Amino acid sequence: MFAGPGRARPHYERLLQRFTELTEGEFDRKRDLAELTLLRQGVTFTVYNDAQGTERIFPFDLIPRIISPEEWKKIERGLEQRITALNLFLHDIYHGQSILRDGVIRKDYVWQAAHFRPEFMHFSVPRNIYIHICGTDLVRDRDGNFLVLEDNARCPSGVSYVVQNRQVMRRVFPNL
Repeated sequence: MFAGPGRARPHYERLLQRFTELTEGEFDRKRDLAELTLLRQGVTFTVYNDAQGTERIFPFDLIPRIISPEEWKKIERGLEQRITALNLFLHDIYHGQSILRDGVIRKDYVWQAAHFRPEFMHFSVPRNIYIHICGTDLVRDRDGNFLVLEDNARCPSGVSYVVQNRQVMRRVFPNL
């Protein structure tokens, strides 16, 4: 959000202006409205092995992460490259297995992996696309670089949270 002390990044200036126009307590009321909306709509996620219970309201931050067009182009290229690499990896694992023959990855890592499916060996998928949708979790480091935490390629439930977050944000901040 900030490029340095007291210096907002250019793509955050409009958001900061809107927040400075809020009356006292308005931000808290909007946060409460967002949480109530998520609760009423049943937007939850499961925390396994947690003493406080398994169902929780999905956390929602009223301050959006705004990515500049230049940053997004770079991220988009990287994500496209990454998903292409993942699809090529899976195609190799289920077909030629050169990555295993060349010793890049140990065979037992693949054979013992919980989601390896030997029945897919030599099975061709349309256009060699094994991963149709992927939820890649990103973080920004202290130098401003985006890093990948993980790829959720099996069942990326987080995609639905993105849609829900936008709907809640439109309701809470209709003029933003």
